Amino acid sequence: MKYALKNLELIDEKDAVIPVTQRELFSSFGVYESIKVSNGQAEHVNDHLERLFDSARILKLEHDFSFNDIISSLNMLITANNDLKVSLKLQLIGGRTPCLFAFTTKLPEYPEEYYIHGAKVISFAGERIYPHAKSNCLLLNYMAAREAGLSGALDAILIDRSGFALEGSRSNLFAVKGKTLITSEEDVLYGVTRRRTIEIAKNLNLTIEFKKIALKDIKEHIFDEVFITSTSMGAIPVNAIDDIKIGSSFPVTSLINTNLI
Repeated sequence: MKYALKNLELIDEKDAVIPVTQRELFSSFGVYESIKVSNGQAEHVNDHLERLFDSARILKLEHDFSFNDIISSLNMLITANNDLKVSLKLQLIGGRTPCLFAFTTKLPEYPEEYYIHGAKVISFAGERIYPHAKSNCLLLNYMAAREAGLSGALDAILIDRSGFALEGSRSNLFAVKGKTLITSEEDVLYGVTRRRTIEIAKNLNLTIEFKKIALKDIKEHIFDEVFITSTSMGAIPVNAIDDIKIGSSFPVTSLINTNLI
């Protein structure tokens, strides 16, 4: 039997369900996290739970779960499933009686060539609602990721109404110009790996510039490197967007990724 958690208690994974009639589920009133588990240990779990709680605060989703209780239950789940290398998913559904689920899935793997030669992405018009919250309102992300898959791309970069590239459907976006690392501070999710990337860049003596990145600047080769980050992928360089080649050498991205591992 494979286990899951419901409100911090171990249950059979097939019983990790919630009625479709519940208004909060129907309205996507919930927040979530994905945590990487390596060698049976949840990585950066405090950072992920901090963001989960921050996301709940942004949406005014009230609950009584505590850091320590969640961490203890997650460790119990990992042990019960004998999970050594997985993606640990948390779902906090709001309502009169909030419900917290946790379960594990296969950890995504990416070809080594992506880290060496880069990967293709596409642009996709759309802006997430409450962008600083990692919420369950994922229709835009789903449609963007589906389009990326149909195009043979790793991810889709969300483009706002003013033509700025904000973030990926499941990643954060960075650009490098000389000794400067550029990323948006507005209208994006503050990823856990994004935070670590910024810290690593500072240690590499890079200047950090928080500003939106124009899609036209990416396509016109204004930047030396463009890359995306996430919990599962680390840092992967972008070599093309919408079939426009934008790079073939990624020394900064490589350094960032080496330090993320």
